[in-house]
Amino acid sequence: MPNVMDYMISPYPIRIIDPKVDASKLKLRTIRVGQVGHLPGRTLFRKGVFFEHWAVVYIVSGSGVYAENGREEQLISGESLFFFRPGCSYDFGPLEGGSWDEYYINFSGTRITEWLEAGLIAGGDVFQVRSDKGFIHFFEDILTRMEGGAPADADRAALLLEELLLECSFVLKGNGRPAQEDSMQQIREDLHSCIYGHLTVLQIAAKHHISMSTLRRLVRRSSGYPLHDYIHRLKMSEAKHLLLNTSLRVKEIAGRLHYQDTFYFSRLFKKYMGISPQNCRRNV
Repeated sequence: MPNVMDYMISPYPIRIIDPKVDASKLKLRTIRVGQVGHLPGRTLFRKGVFFEHWAVVYIVSGSGVYAENGREEQLISGESLFFFRPGCSYDFGPLEGGSWDEYYINFSGTRITEWLEAGLIAGGDVFQVRSDKGFIHFFEDILTRMEGGAPADADRAALLLEELLLECSFVLKGNGRPAQEDSMQQIREDLHSCIYGHLTVLQIAAKHHISMSTLRRLVRRSSGYPLHDYIHRLKMSEAKHLLLNTSLRVKEIAGRLHYQDTFYFSRLFKKYMGISPQNCRRNV
């Protein structure tokens, strides 16, 4: 497909490719790449936009802003990546007089649930994905494969999309973090304050200027556990320390850790430690 001109979007030729393959001919049914595009020199700013499908957007160069559901705008610079998710409202684009170089890929399918659980995709945040290798080649390969219209190439494009998201997650884990977000190390230190109730998870999210959904995702990505599970594990580790190093009764330890139901506390302790609180103390 040749580049086309749309001066409302950009003063330069843009490339937009819609799917040309019947879904019934695809071998990969759990993920499907939809419309893909490259918008060099984009100047168009959009406000209050809703999308039907997930999309990943990569800003190669330039600057602008991004906001989900009317939240505070996040600044975007070169080698930024963000997502659109269905049902949410977005304000995004270069600021007046500016521009950016944009690639985007729409996608849908049941595999999205697994990607969410693994932390490969997330809404509401801007990520810096600076890498020596860069990511343009992934987007260009996907555009090229989707342009041909062959079912096998559409399947390959879906696999390339998953590889792209996986590589981005490695870069974020090793080098980067969401824009305007404190380090995970500080978040973990604050989560330890939940052991004795000095801070709540809502207060921690507010302190770091992130949503609860973002906090849950960051904890899961860092620890491999859901947020509530992670906090229970912290508390059970502290409970074991108290059982082995103090003469506090089980009921007193449960109360200090903000478990009002001693039986519930005991069940949790056995679940995470593999032994009851009473037997833990007896087996010293």
